[in-house]
Amino acid sequence: MELIVSLPRNDVELARAAADSGAEALKVHMNVTHAASGTTFGSFGEEATAVREIIEAVKIPVGLMPGADPQALPTFDELKALADDGLDFVDIYTHHMPLWFIDLPLRLVVAFSAFDGLVEPVYYTTHLYWPPAADSNRIWMAEGSIFSKDEYGQPFTYHDFRRLRILQEYVDVPLIVPTQKAITPEDALWLKRTGTGALMIGAVVTGDNAESIAAATGRYRRALDRE
Repeated sequence: MELIVSLPRNDVELARAAADSGAEALKVHMNVTHAASGTTFGSFGEEATAVREIIEAVKIPVGLMPGADPQALPTFDELKALADDGLDFVDIYTHHMPLWFIDLPLRLVVAFSAFDGLVEPVYYTTHLYWPPAADSNRIWMAEGSIFSKDEYGQPFTYHDFRRLRILQEYVDVPLIVPTQKAITPEDALWLKRTGTGALMIGAVVTGDNAESIAAATGRYRRALDRE
């Protein structure tokens, strides 16, 4: 299971703290108010320089959450320019992603949310809310961002674990689990044992400064390396 750190700000110091403490990839943001950290990320023009500086500063893959408003997303040419500069992947909710993203020269992560009908376990319905044969559409990984904002920071329970396992069974690409809930390093071992593709730790468990991000990343790194 890979360890990804979602940065609460597009900041080189934070990126280096995570990379030096064992992160295997980073996620940066644009065009969104990040619910977990309370940070507002600006437009492509406002954030592109910081993103390029992060890409240059670390030796691990960097991915981009490009925005939550389909009308404010970076253009194809802007994202291609970042790809040329070393951006590795984009991570975007299914209901925000235009189809032209499929043609980007970047790896694609699609995020599923409570919006996709996953508030209740899928065995309560015959309707599936995610694409079958995802990899045939160039989807590299799926993010299980299925918890509502009022659940952020709450303890991670067996019920939550089963909801994510059910999602994993219905997508044919590796699943990224973000720490919307307070997933502990010990909880993360259960996700690893059951085949989760990556854990993405963010502000709920890392805090928002270089020291707290380094400390949290190190804790998760040591736990995952035990098994």
